[in-house]
Amino acid sequence: MAISTSVGEYLGLTTLKYSKFRAEKGIDSRAGMFFLYFTPLAAALGLALPYIAHPGLIQAIVLAATCGHFAKRCLEVLFVHKYSGPMDVLTTLAIGSFYTFIAAALGALNARPLSQPDPWFWLGLVLFLLGETVNLRHHKILADFRKDTRDYVLPRGGWFDLVACPHYLFEIIAWVGIAFMSRHLFAWIALIGMAGYLLARSLKTLAWYRQKFPGFPRERKALIPYIL
Repeated sequence: MAISTSVGEYLGLTTLKYSKFRAEKGIDSRAGMFFLYFTPLAAALGLALPYIAHPGLIQAIVLAATCGHFAKRCLEVLFVHKYSGPMDVLTTLAIGSFYTFIAAALGALNARPLSQPDPWFWLGLVLFLLGETVNLRHHKILADFRKDTRDYVLPRGGWFDLVACPHYLFEIIAWVGIAFMSRHLFAWIALIGMAGYLLARSLKTLAWYRQKFPGFPRERKALIPYIL
């Protein structure tokens, strides 16, 4: 599933219809986005509930990171993002189901006794905090550029001067952090799915920017500065 979702997005076989690639009809984007981020938050908390009274340090931090990610996204939907049009219902259900599956599994799997934190765990925590913080910064940059318009504009500032989708890059970094903290096979599979999908989406976004904005800098990459 993790691999096929990425390949399907890149080839245009299963393009998820939101944001720049939205359908002409659908539900309100803010409502749809809030739904697909709130359901995984509730699922992670729900499945971890039997263990949450006496968690170990690792499972407590991993659960807090997982829930913190989706709670942050809910708050961004309500108070940061600007939306231009509707969101496809099937896309909302597909993304919401995928995120809920990931969050629920991490909530349940990490509610078990694990080994003590090691340097890789603390590196993961640093990467998670870095990824979430810089991701939020670039979401705010996008929102500020669209403060007075519903049209898409060419973003500038921060890492937008280097790549088309720095917010995707730092979301991937946050999920790398979760994988390092959890060290569970499912967390690595979830990371593969997230990273592959966001890479495919960033390549399509780069192509869209180049088509829509004739003056788009040719040297600007999709996701990783100077490389890809």
